Amino acid sequence: MAATPPATLAEFKVRFARDFQFGDGQDKVMDTDVNSAMADAMPVFNPALFDTDTGKLAFLMATAHFVVTNVQAAGGLSGRPHGLGIDNVPEELISSKNVGGISLSVVEPPDIVKNNQVLRQFWTTDYGRRYLSMVTPKLRGAFGAVEGPLMPDAGVPPGIPFSEFT
Repeated sequence: MAATPPATLAEFKVRFARDFQFGDGQDKVMDTDVNSAMADAMPVFNPALFDTDTGKLAFLMATAHFVVTNVQAAGGLSGRPHGLGIDNVPEELISSKNVGGISLSVVEPPDIVKNNQVLRQFWTTDYGRRYLSMVTPKLRGAFGAVEGPLMPDAGVPPGIPFSEFT
């Protein structure tokens, strides 16, 4: 059974009313574009990382990222779609580029993003970066290792730190 998205099409349209022109036709963001983007966001979104309201906002940001990238991959918004299809080649992250006397440098993503193929794709849009700002702090945390029994029913020896959490 498929998981239920934490936000709806209607909620997306309310949240991004000023960001996208919704409607029918190739020159508007259609309901099918948003629904497809939600389907793309579901496998890379972990609702366990968020409370309900924050999770909804994070999911909407991930969805907006996929709306942008999916529409761009199809050739953009125009009356006559360019339909890049198989000719669409994603651009890799550029840290610096020189052509003649002109130099371009961009901000590189943090290592947690740069080294993770799933997260790296979100660096390419503002919505994706907003999603990353919400999710990456939740992917790191404090942890500790303690020596103890290997069998769960063996009990915890006294004096082991964090033993009250077992």
